[in-house]
Amino acid sequence: MHAAHTTTSRSDAPADTRSDARRDVPSAPRDVQSDALPSAHGVDAQGDGTPAAEAYGFVGLGSQGAEIVRLCAVGGVRPRVFDLQADRVEQVRSSGVTVAPTLADLGRHATVVSVCVFADDDVRAVVAGPGGLLETMRRGGLIAVHSTCSPEVCVELATRARERGLALVDAPVSNGIRDARGRALTVMFGGGQPELRRCRPVFDLFAHTVLHIGEVGSAQLVKLLNNAVFLAHRGAAVEALREAVRLGLDPDRVRVALRTCSAAASPLPPGDQPLGLSGSGPSLTALAALLTKDLTLLDTALAAADGNAGRLGSLAREALATLLDLDRRASDAPDVRTGPAGTCPGHSVGAEVPA
Repeated sequence: MHAAHTTTSRSDAPADTRSDARRDVPSAPRDVQSDALPSAHGVDAQGDGTPAAEAYGFVGLGSQGAEIVRLCAVGGVRPRVFDLQADRVEQVRSSGVTVAPTLADLGRHATVVSVCVFADDDVRAVVAGPGGLLETMRRGGLIAVHSTCSPEVCVELATRARERGLALVDAPVSNGIRDARGRALTVMFGGGQPELRRCRPVFDLFAHTVLHIGEVGSAQLVKLLNNAVFLAHRGAAVEALREAVRLGLDPDRVRVALRTCSAAASPLPPGDQPLGLSGSGPSLTALAALLTKDLTLLDTALAAADGNAGRLGSLAREALATLLDLDRRASDAPDVRTGPAGTCPGHSVGAEVPA
């Protein structure tokens, strides 16, 4: 069996990575997860339970793409690979993969192809350019775009693929915590159930989580939201470490403290509570008063250090204002139900206290 994967190719892009063949693209929607290793020789190509051999291809061997190919090889799937940069091809050759001399050669031999290149133009070139996958793959073939690119490009290419008897899904990937089997990726999938079932055996070789988001293009939107949240939190953390130096603190010790305190808590509580979890604790309004007091104390300490209050407090206040606005709108909603203490869902009775 040889089935599809997802990734990005370029080490200088946050959630994607660059490839020298063309670049990133995403895959189809819906939430699923599996711990079972699939057979190394078959997948459900028609989505009807009939095992069928797949010939798997992979385009784009940047840092993520190369890692995906290695994990697939360990799991028994050795794809035919292609990248314009010879050094990237050489770094995976020892995994036992077959190296395609051209993109057209890969397209002619593969029934499922993962595309993990850098951006819209690269995805277009790999999929729809001269000698690309739409020209060379046989009818019934499937293309999974692991690159992070525009949702519109995925929808457009999916339409063109259907006209040629092919299917295209968006399946962008994101790094996460590495599990015991070495898998550190989440695949967000945009497309249909039959395509997801067809890709799943290979996805499970390199991803610890596969999420079906919705139609083609929807997975790209989720990936873009994820990257924005990642950058916002990482930026705030970097700012905090800079301020630690201004305050005369050891940044390494501050880093350890922040990783073990509420700063390291998940920014995404479950349900409709934008801040905090259910349990015992102050309402969001009361919690906001505590946090505002603490931010004022931080401003005072920073100003005392060198006369400049810095940006961290203002960043935190802007985030707090967003949370309070969401809470206010939830309170004003006509269908809001009050909780046991006269609080509404936004006023989480069990808001987690960060101090």
